[in-house]
Parts: sequence; C-alpha cells; structure tokens
Amino acid sequence: MKKFRLATISAAVSLASMVCAHAADTPVRINQAFQSLLYLPLYVAQEQGFFKQQGVDVKISTGGGGAQSWSAVIGGSADFSIQDPVFVPKTRENGGKGVVVAGIQNAPTIFIFGKEAASLQDNLSLLAGKRVVTSPQPDTTWAFMSYLIKQNNLKDVKLVHVAIGNEIPAVAAGRADYALAAEPQTTMAEMQNGLHVVYSFSAAQSWYPFAFSSLTTTQQYIDKNPQAAQAVVTAFEQASRYIYKHPAESVTIARKYFPALPEEVVKTAVQREIDAKGYPENVLVSQKAWDNNMNIALYAKNIKAYPSEATSYQNNVNTELATKAKEAVDAMGDK
Repeated sequence: MKKFRLATISAAVSLASMVCAHAADTPVRINQAFQSLLYLPLYVAQEQGFFKQQGVDVKISTGGGGAQSWSAVIGGSADFSIQDPVFVPKTRENGGKGVVVAGIQNAPTIFIFGKEAASLQDNLSLLAGKRVVTSPQPDTTWAFMSYLIKQNNLKDVKLVHVAIGNEIPAVAAGRADYALAAEPQTTMAEMQNGLHVVYSFSAAQSWYPFAFSSLTTTQQYIDKNPQAAQAVVTAFEQASRYIYKHPAESVTIARKYFPALPEEVVKTAVQREIDAKGYPENVLVSQKAWDNNMNIALYAKNIKAYPSEATSYQNNVNTELATKAKEAVDAMGDK
C-alpha cells in the first residue's frame, strides 16, 4: 500500500513538473502575411528553438496578405504580425496605436530580370522604350518601379500590370522586356527560364536600408506582456544572426517550409537575400530604413502625409526591445 502511495505521489509530482514546465512557455501567436522566403528569420527562430529558449511557445498562422495579418492583431486573433510596416502608421492616421518592434527584411529585396543580360545597375537609361512588368497599382513592385522612373527621370518606360506570380510568363512570352519580383521568383526566372537578373533595388545606395517587412504589434500588448514581447524580439535577433553564420543550415530550414522548390533554387535565393542584406544583421529598424519606406508609401498614397505625428519614426517604431535584444545576444556570444 505504501509503495502504491509513493508511486502515485511520484507520478503526480512528475505530472505537475511537466505542467509547470509547459506553463513556463508563454503562448504567442504570430500571423505572417504569406509563407515567404523573405520571412526566413521566423522559420529559423521556430526550428532552431530560439522562441522556446526565450520562454515563449509560438504558433504561426498565415493571413494571406498584409492587411489580413495586421487585422488579425487589431482584431485580437494574433499577438504579432509580419508584413509591410506601413499598416502601422496607416492605423495611427485613424487613431490606432500599432507599433513596429523588429525588422524581418531590412532591404528592398526586389529585383529586375529580363531576356537581355546587360546590367541596369549603373545604366538605367537602357530601360528607355522598354516594357516592364509590375503588379497593379498600388502594390509594391508598381510603387518601386514608378518611383524609380520618377527618381531617375526615365523616359518612355511602359508598365505592364500582371497579378503577382505571373511575372516570369509575361517576360518569357514576350509581353514585356523586364519584370520586377522578389524571391524565389527571381531565382526561378534565372535558373529555370534562362532570364537574367539585371538590377537590385537593395544595391542602390539611396534605397538601402529599407523597412521592407517588419514584426508589428500593439503598445497595449507590450504593456500587458513585456517579457513575452522582449522574448519574441530577442529570438528574432538570434535567428537573423544565425542565418548569416549558418547559411547552409538556414537553407535546410527554408526547404522544410518550401518543399516544392528545388534545393538549388532555395539555396541560391537565400544566398541572394544574404548578399543583399535582406535579413537584418540587427533587428532594430533604423530611422533611414523607416524614411525610405515612408517615402514610397507616400508616393503610392498608402499614407496621407510624411512626416507627420501619425507617421513619424518616433511614434511608430519601438527601439527599446530591439536594443535590449542586441545587448542580450551580444552577451551570449556564440553560445
């Protein structure tokens, strides 16, 4: 009888320990706009256990678009979202209090590819009289190309609008000379369709850095969950650094999330992102990165004014969490 009691007590203690250990990880919900190679730091943080290491249990969901992901946060079905950070100042213009806490993409990782191999990087005049594929107004590639035309006073460039994902067929079929796209479409155009990558927005000095994709939440969430908020941002700091230190392992993680893509496409696309410094070397969103995004957002009429109280860097970007994350990961060294 005594042995049975001891066994029962031991089992109860073990069960309690398991419950306590599980309870130690705060549940956190992150909604991503899309499943995207641009969001590799999210997948690395999850697969390498950085979220768990920081004491949070992250559940990832997909919104299907930036507006949907940010709406999930506003509506309470997600704690954080990942998308173009422009939705935060848009919300503030209407009285909301969203906040950007970390960079996920710190560069404008959009590329131009086409049938001709001549580089446009230092000779944009070659675009004169050409047809260039972008997504419809006011989507990102339309805004980027339209702004580039204005910025460089380019003449006689005709924009051809197609739905996202149809850029390669449009060029391959001769409907256009060039197209703008992100990864992995850029690498697929190059490796599977014999097209040439001829321009990188990230390599243009006036465009870098750029708050292209960010981790966003509300100030209310941070105030109520300061430890969890810090934990999530610190995990992203760990993940971003891991990608630069361990690119091969990061490719393996990416392949898990994109099993339909050939290994060489994933490897090349991730390396192109690394070379472009798309993944942040430090997740703090800088003033310049914010300015560059807001200038495009204003041009595309996604915000009403910049600078303004509603769209300012100071009111939209929380620098404290990212600063503490950097200090924490610096202190870890190579652990």
